[in-house]
Amino acid sequence: SAMRQVATDFAVLTTVLYGIQSTGWGNGDLVEITDIVAAGVFEEMDYRNEAVNAQRFERSLDFLGYVSVPAAVPSLPPTPRVLVTEWVDGTRLDLDASPDVPRLCGVAINAYLTMLLDTGVLHCDPHPGNLLRTTDGRLCILDWG
Repeated sequence: SAMRQVATDFAVLTTVLYGIQSTGWGNGDLVEITDIVAAGVFEEMDYRNEAVNAQRFERSLDFLGYVSVPAAVPSLPPTPRVLVTEWVDGTRLDLDASPDVPRLCGVAINAYLTMLLDTGVLHCDPHPGNLLRTTDGRLCILDWG
């Protein structure tokens, strides 16, 4: 499985870094840094966290009224390896020719500034595939892992 492979890769990396660190090379605790990165990677791989992050985000920006995320399907609760969300009718913001796309780009900038400066709940993967224009003219942000 992917989880087993990632765990093996981090175990090998940690072993190598112990060896490097024992020579006195570097000015930090390379193994500790690797452990922190590994914990983040394992958290990222658990889709239950993505469902919680999406919920937190939607609640934190609900007051804006024009940004959404796909909700998890209640009858199919997330597992570490599977997350089923509602279908979002929409198109990628960068591929949509609707006249309100410039407005939605401004909405996205406003939403990201609000996340960064006000709510503290930040989406860290804002590439064009994660930003949709919904059929009702709202901005939908995908991928909360």
